[in-house]
Amino acid sequence: MPHANTDALTSSRLEDLNDTARKRSIEILFADLSDPEIPTQSGYCKIRGKDLIVVDQRLSPDRQIEIILNIFRRFDWENVYIASWIREHLENPQPTGFPS
Repeated sequence: MPHANTDALTSSRLEDLNDTARKRSIEILFADLSDPEIPTQSGYCKIRGKDLIVVDQRLSPDRQIEIILNIFRRFDWENVYIASWIREHLENPQPTGFPS
């Protein structure tokens, strides 16, 4: 059974990622991607010039965080203030995924 502290940390980290995305005008959309007629998976896309990260809401929060961090690696964050834990994961990716 998950611990309350772990759930709080995960929620806090997802909020940090949303805040960080907003600084670059990136929208993060959590959606149910289970439509059998249109196979879709989490990822990055650009719609009408706007950056969008679509994340399957059925995935575990840790997997959602991992997906967002992997997509963030495509962008330059050098002159943008981001939470230290995000910068650490962007600069030192873990081969086994998130969390370390």
